[in-house]
Amino acid sequence: MQLKKRHMGPISRALSLLTANLLMANAAEAQVGAAINASGSARNYADGAVNGTDSSNDTSGQLNTVVVDSAVLFYQEKGGRVQAVEPTGSVVYTNSYGDAYSVKVTSDSLTGATPNGATPSSHPQTFTTPARGAGSTVTVTSASGGSTLVNLPGGLQVRQYTIAPNTLPVDNGFRDNRYALDLGYTRQLDSVSKWSIGGAYSQERDYTSFSVNTGYSRDVNHKNTTLSLSANFEYDRSRPFFGSPTPFAVMDGTQKGPNQTKTVISVVAGVTQVMNRRWLAQLNISAGQNSGYQNDPYRIISVVDPTFGAPLQYLYESRPRSRFRESIYWGNKVALGPTVADVSARAYHDSWGITSFTGEISERVPLVAGFYIEPSARYYHQSAANFFQYYLVSGTPLPSFASSDSRLSKFSATTFGVKAGLKILTDGELYVLGETYKQTGAAGPPNAIGDLANQNLFSGVKATSIVAGIRYTFR
Repeated sequence: MQLKKRHMGPISRALSLLTANLLMANAAEAQVGAAINASGSARNYADGAVNGTDSSNDTSGQLNTVVVDSAVLFYQEKGGRVQAVEPTGSVVYTNSYGDAYSVKVTSDSLTGATPNGATPSSHPQTFTTPARGAGSTVTVTSASGGSTLVNLPGGLQVRQYTIAPNTLPVDNGFRDNRYALDLGYTRQLDSVSKWSIGGAYSQERDYTSFSVNTGYSRDVNHKNTTLSLSANFEYDRSRPFFGSPTPFAVMDGTQKGPNQTKTVISVVAGVTQVMNRRWLAQLNISAGQNSGYQNDPYRIISVVDPTFGAPLQYLYESRPRSRFRESIYWGNKVALGPTVADVSARAYHDSWGITSFTGEISERVPLVAGFYIEPSARYYHQSAANFFQYYLVSGTPLPSFASSDSRLSKFSATTFGVKAGLKILTDGELYVLGETYKQTGAAGPPNAIGDLANQNLFSGVKATSIVAGIRYTFR
């Protein structure tokens, strides 16, 4: 799934609006949860670990129950960039045999502005892109300027926007919506094994995604160990309204090429182990292959003067059409008296040259009957992709691939959050989660050319998010 126009990057279906590395950590956590749910004994242990001395709050996986969970995510990036509202709702029914049926629906609403990939300049910059067609209107205002429709000779209608000097170039004022449906079924094969199958569909104005997945888990060692294996296949179709640009084509207002597709195949193997009555551990190893169109069709890269660094031209980016990914994840839930600690680490590497590490810790602390808080912290660091460049230099040969997307640069990110939950009635819970997120990276290369040495070329994200929800179990 991509985050719409001026795509913000690959994003998980649960919180598709958050940044790529935040989602990466959430996805790893989701793997742990899936494997724990696959095991009866590990699940029973986790119920106690997650909820401290009161395991009755967590009823997922219990027989003859219907669990309804509804939440809303509010997301805002600093500087008037992307803001989003994402309501979600899910229902999980578990019958008397242990078979589970699940459905989840999601709707995203996005507005704001996103970096287009060009470098800042000490002079105003005007960008020209295709318009939505004759008779369309564009009304965009922000601190960085607005967009206007312009009729060029030959009947070509284009959209232009101007960026003020010494300002990060962003394409202002987009609006979009995403609708997603996730379905799942888990069958209890016998007392020690389960099989699951699921599918998901996501529809946006210019992007469609479809995926199917399946998994198998088995308890061994007197149900103290769970072995699991799962696979996922995803098919994505990118269809920008102006077509898909040819790599390194000049940015202009003409229509581009045909729609493009991408496939993703991934496999996850895991083992969950009850270490003792207070410690649950899991180790996951995953590998995946992306094939097909992986450019951001809205992102450009500046070609600058070799002496002064002034922008001379804007080209659409070029990324490889293949990407192999591999990662290892280690998660732990440890009961420490009345509190529960969740500690995890993830190492990742791919064929684009990106190596990353994610560390996360949270502590669930019961305060009074039915009320808890859960502070959390996450740290992420990655190296740059081997084709990342802040800009291209006029007069030098074009490389095979190049992108100025800061998500492909070397950077670090920190996330701090607090979750609070309150038990209501017998089997319900109200919860609120607030998080702050910040990326930090180099302002530019050490040998930046001319005026670019005085510009901040890193377009990293600073954001806050709030999730509020209610969960209830019907027996």
